[in-house]
This record gives sequence, C-alpha cells and structure tokens, in this order.
Amino acid sequence: TMAFTGTCILDPDNTSGLGTGGDGPLIAAYTGWNIFSTRQDQRIAYSNDGGLTWTRYSGNPVLDIGSNEFRDPKVFWHQPTKRWVMALSATDHVQFWASPNLREWEFLSGFGREWGAHGGVWECPDLIEMPVAGSDEKRWVLILNLNPGGPQGGSGTQYFVGDFDGVRFTLDAAFAKSLSDEGAVWLDAGRDNYAGVTWSGIPSSDGRTLFIG
Repeated sequence: TMAFTGTCILDPDNTSGLGTGGDGPLIAAYTGWNIFSTRQDQRIAYSNDGGLTWTRYSGNPVLDIGSNEFRDPKVFWHQPTKRWVMALSATDHVQFWASPNLREWEFLSGFGREWGAHGGVWECPDLIEMPVAGSDEKRWVLILNLNPGGPQGGSGTQYFVGDFDGVRFTLDAAFAKSLSDEGAVWLDAGRDNYAGVTWSGIPSSDGRTLFIG
C-alpha cells in the first residue's frame, strides 16, 4: 500500500490514545493506495519521538468507503465542537468527517458538486479560518485543487469563502454572487500552482496564514 498526500498534526491531549509521552504524539493522517485494486482509504501513523520514527496504526484503515477517488485528508482540531475534522477529496466534491480520537470517523456533509471548476478531479482540500482585513470578523476559506482544469490549462488551485459550523461549509452570500460563470475563483492566474499546504500555529501578529504550493 502506497502513501498519498495527508496531514501531520500534534495531538497534545492524546485524544488518539497513541501517545506515550507528556507532549502527546504526532499523528500523520494520509491516504493509502492499493496498487492492485487502486482502492483508496485513509490511514494514520504516529510518532512519540518528535517525528524521528513513525509507527503505522495497527487498526488501519481508519476510514474506507470503497472508492478509487477518495484522498488527501486535511485534519484540524475544531474547538467549538471539540473534535477533529477531516476534509477529503471525493472525485468531484469535498466530504467532511469528524472524530473524537482520529481513529473513528463520522460523516458530516459534502460540498462542491454544484460549485467551482470541474475540469479535472478535485484533490488536496484545505479548510482554514481567516480574519477579514479591517474588521473583527472571520471567515472560513475552503481551498481546492484540480488536475487538469486550471485557468491556463494545467492544474490549478481554486478557493471558496464562507462559514463552517462544525458540520457544513456554506458559501458566503456576497462571495457566491461574485463567482464567475465557471463558478471558480482562482488563487492565481498562473499554471500549476498546485496542492498547496497551509500551516497552523505560525506566530503572527496579523493573523496571516502560511501557504506553499
């Protein structure tokens, strides 16, 4: 089983039960790909030495819906509901799942079949909360990659602005009205800015988010 794109997070309260030290384990959530069946599922590995060595969880896969297009988990802690949330690519849309312990997952909702560009398979979702410049408000930004289907013919990164209540992502009304005929807002107009990753916990006085494509 090969390992595809995923997320590395700190589990400070050892919600997973996989930690052996006081700081909690590092958890890598990633997609497993069976080279014979091409089936994709979600798996985790853990490290108790700061990432020097990793152990695959013996109960893998932790999430399997029997699909060949189900990948790239982005996992984060959602403080209002006090649980982990996972955003996953599922062919032409994003699915959201929740877990109290990173090992057992419950389906929450889906987004995207009717929105955005669909010139290729959706991949590498990312859901982050960001401050609105010049105000005390915050909005959630859902980042999606697709390949092909970008604005210049290659791969590309599109995004949506809205709200996330711990279960569903809902487009902001003003943002929805601003969408182009294609329904996509591109991160940039270049070719192959793709599969960008954001980091949480970056020290910043103005709430900036670090993103590298």
